[in-house]
Amino acid sequence: MTSAVSPDDRVLLSEMGRRYQLWSAGESPILVSRGVENTTFAVGDYIVRRSDDLDAVSREVDVLIALTHATSVPTPAPVLHEPELGMFAYQRLRGTPLLHRSQRDLGNIQPALIDALSAFRRILPASRLPVDHYPNEEWHNDAVQACRFVRNHLSNEQERLIHAFLDEPVPHTRSVALPQHNDLGAEHILVDDQGEVTGIIDWTDAALTDPARDIGSIYRDFGPDAAVCVGEALNGPLTEDEDRRIRFHARCRWLEDVAFGIRDPLTRKPYLDNAWSTFDHTFRNAL
Repeated sequence: MTSAVSPDDRVLLSEMGRRYQLWSAGESPILVSRGVENTTFAVGDYIVRRSDDLDAVSREVDVLIALTHATSVPTPAPVLHEPELGMFAYQRLRGTPLLHRSQRDLGNIQPALIDALSAFRRILPASRLPVDHYPNEEWHNDAVQACRFVRNHLSNEQERLIHAFLDEPVPHTRSVALPQHNDLGAEHILVDDQGEVTGIIDWTDAALTDPARDIGSIYRDFGPDAAVCVGEALNGPLTEDEDRRIRFHARCRWLEDVAFGIRDPLTRKPYLDNAWSTFDHTFRNAL
């Protein structure tokens, strides 16, 4: 709501619009989200992001500028960047997040993901991205905590399958890391009314890490066939070890999303709807 935007932020955003001639001084900003790392505003046709981590903002801007010229899939294109303020803005991409769409045309989604993710691996030297060291043992610990938090919302069969997964040996943490979006959920993939991908957004967490992270998110939201299609296009035939790590990350992220949704079920209902609809292929099927 506009009332959640502080007077100082209103002044700052008004000045930004005037200086770059992007929106009028009378345009009312809307607070989209305020997290630990970022605050996001919508002003007219633009999205404005701000963070106290100035280096992270500069890295994301570099990624987005490079992606603009590297892939045919639309990504946010920065139109202003104030490095000393940790702020940048881009024109809002058209389309609706796939999180809000029950019908998902994999024939359109898979080629777009392959295009964007393969381009991302080409565009920046590895030294320009942070390394995400979070080990699989910690992912497992987080999944155990999430399971305890959501267990009252699970059926007996769902709880049985989740506990069977949590009782499995944790796959080793891969030492080789590649550029990953690192938060490639359905909420960050936009489509139009015909199901064509119109954008991939929120590259804030982009890092060098295990490819099973991105492919695991694809497995969770779009199923094992999509995970195999994209994973093999990017990495070649999947090994048994890669299979295990992909399913591991898909299931950990499923539990993460359910816990996230249950903490605020009214505003995060789409996350819960998505989780319930993807449970079977996430926990029953194998690649």
